[in-house]
Amino acid sequence: MAMSLKDCRLRLLNRMLDLVWSQWTTLGISGNARPAKKWVLDPEALVLFTCTIGRYEARIYDSMLEWLGVNQRFLNIQRLKTINRRENFAGKQLIAAIANLLMKPASRSKWERLSKEIFNHSSKSELLFRLKDGSPHPRLGDSDDAFSKAGYIRQEFRQRNAVVQFKPDLSANLILKLRALFGLNSRCEVISYLLTHNEANPTEIAAATGYSSKTIYNAISEMYMSGKLNRRVSGRESLYSLGDNSWQAFLCPAGRTANWMDWPKAFRALEIIWMALDNPILENEPIQTIDSELILAIHKVLPQLHQTAPSTAMQIQRTIQLSGLKFEGLCNMLCDLVGFYETG
Repeated sequence: MAMSLKDCRLRLLNRMLDLVWSQWTTLGISGNARPAKKWVLDPEALVLFTCTIGRYEARIYDSMLEWLGVNQRFLNIQRLKTINRRENFAGKQLIAAIANLLMKPASRSKWERLSKEIFNHSSKSELLFRLKDGSPHPRLGDSDDAFSKAGYIRQEFRQRNAVVQFKPDLSANLILKLRALFGLNSRCEVISYLLTHNEANPTEIAAATGYSSKTIYNAISEMYMSGKLNRRVSGRESLYSLGDNSWQAFLCPAGRTANWMDWPKAFRALEIIWMALDNPILENEPIQTIDSELILAIHKVLPQLHQTAPSTAMQIQRTIQLSGLKFEGLCNMLCDLVGFYETG
């Protein structure tokens, strides 16, 4: 029997939830998911993606909220805003609700500014959580004021004590480890990027890490003065690299460094694909129409896929160019794409 939209949607959603669970478990949420090992994780990009996909599983969404409450000192608010502005994630309005929730006396100023910058006033309210079939999740108990202010209806948030100390020697936690060591600044991402690349120029690093070119240029110029970075001039550009193997031994004592992944682009691409499948207008459309809409969404994100998953992107592109493509085959390839981001 041919695969239906409902079947494909559920399969892809479950794969995306597995990906999110794996990353949050690695960052310090208790769970049975397999820890991420292949890629260096990006907390800000993961928060933005979870604001969309996490709405289909309240447990992971609330675990994220608890993690943010415990580890907010390791979350870079400015970088979160920059990534959101560049990629335009669909769940950005929920950041205002999260900011309302975390607006405690000791951290009020930064979350209050974030809430005001992101919040889009609207008289409409919607239920926050959904069942996996897309229908609204029933709300039980009192509403949460922090979410009500942002236009979302949900039961009052309660902590589950689901957060544990992240493991600093997991190579996927490299950015968190550097932030714990050096604080919240661009140098953590500079070191992470150079540790996972032979060499790079400031413009490349800025584009990949979510900072302005000026910020990265100033940071790397000062870091070069420490004598721990190498610089090679090629034409009109300066290429930087880490000076010796002591970085590897110091930052990754448990073994091989995880690889770099441009998670803002990867997560936004997955989000666009998901939203194409999750469109309620398509529910009663013929499979050919659904297929066309999905292919349009894939064409839209192919540049991001080529940057973040080049071999898989080429395979998908070749497949959608073939005549007689079946919807089931395309759905299988998209599930494999999510699997690539999970394991590499």
